[in-house]
Amino acid sequence: MEWTSLLEPRPTDGRATVGRSEFERDQDRVIFSSPFRRLDDKTQVLPMPERYFVHNRMTHSIETASVGRSLGSIVGARVLAAADPDWGPAATHELGDLVQAACLAHDLGNPPFGHSGEDAISAFFESRPDLLEGFSAAERADFTRFEGNAQGFRLISSAAGGLSLTRNTMAAFTKYPRESLVEDFVEPAHAARRDQKKYGAFQGERGILEDCLAAFGAPRLARSGIAFARYPFAYLVEAADDICYLVIDLEDAVRLGIVRLSEVEDALDAIIACNPDEESRVQAAQPRPRAADEAERMSHYRARAINSLIFQAAAAFERRMKAILKGSYSGGLTGEIPGAAALGEIERITRDKLYRYRPVLEIEAAGFEIVGGLLGLLCEAAFAPPRSTGAAAARARMVRDLFPALSRGEEVSRYALLRKVVDYVAGMTDSFAISEYRRLKGFELPRVY
Repeated sequence: MEWTSLLEPRPTDGRATVGRSEFERDQDRVIFSSPFRRLDDKTQVLPMPERYFVHNRMTHSIETASVGRSLGSIVGARVLAAADPDWGPAATHELGDLVQAACLAHDLGNPPFGHSGEDAISAFFESRPDLLEGFSAAERADFTRFEGNAQGFRLISSAAGGLSLTRNTMAAFTKYPRESLVEDFVEPAHAARRDQKKYGAFQGERGILEDCLAAFGAPRLARSGIAFARYPFAYLVEAADDICYLVIDLEDAVRLGIVRLSEVEDALDAIIACNPDEESRVQAAQPRPRAADEAERMSHYRARAINSLIFQAAAAFERRMKAILKGSYSGGLTGEIPGAAALGEIERITRDKLYRYRPVLEIEAAGFEIVGGLLGLLCEAAFAPPRSTGAAAARARMVRDLFPALSRGEEVSRYALLRKVVDYVAGMTDSFAISEYRRLKGFELPRVY
């Protein structure tokens, strides 16, 4: 892969931009989209408390985009400018915009209740093999191993009325550049690569994914089936996401008193001290913040830690750029930085104290039931024989009357109809999923005025 080719804008809709770059247009398309607006009511980790602000999927995406822009700009200035001094200033701006656009979109495919919602969709279809009758093994895997990354790719691509972003942004978005089922890898070791542990496109979008990665010369990792090495700048998007969710989730936990700042202060100091930027190292030598309020002190730590991690991740990219360009690199940038051990300690503490916090577990358990219940009702309505009798058939007809899109026309395949059902459920906000579940189950009646 070549730097100039990677950054050359590759629009998918053929329309020219006026007054903004292609990647700035990608950002605008994401920000003004319905899936992005719905992130405002999708839980990041914690339920929204009454007295304090905590992050949701939208604020997480915006902050990740800010970190991604900084990462892209630094790499553009230090790495790409070195590769071609005449092209350097343009690369700084373009790469920052590109990574920012992909970061804005990175969580669009998350269903309600996050990973619990993903698990619920997979578990539902595992328990209903009758719905997948006649599907290929790969088509079945699209449902029994549901993947939010693939759902997001579906939304940003031209499929299903998607956003039609540039191939560059779609490629940078794609953390796992493969389809759901790949068996014939060129080398057996490829199956264990970090970028192959999940998948990034359903069967309906596998051709778009192939076109996207092949356009930039990404190496193929499989003899048959769709599996590529990552587009290089996807590593920057992943690093921005890792930095934000680890540090910001910790900030929320400290703000709510779930984790004490004293438990993580040494780890945060270690991260800040590892900053390779000279000016930031001088700042890191300053005394610990002395604000009386623990949440305010954590805010100071968060800003300095994120700044340090950005420079560390950019330096890691620079060290690994030859392997990244060849497609032979399969690690993660945040695992290669000097502050990796301290970041791992923060991850351990948040996993033990925040992700296992009782309200978090309760939301995951409730979300699992809600998502599975909605899928059951909607699939029953979509596939019930039109002239069948009995209580189940009557309920299916009533639900189908509420959702006309579930009526199966002759031209709609079973796979396409199931995709439509999953699109609808995965696109719900947390609140809407709860409300729909209550109404359809009869726990709550709608207002008629």
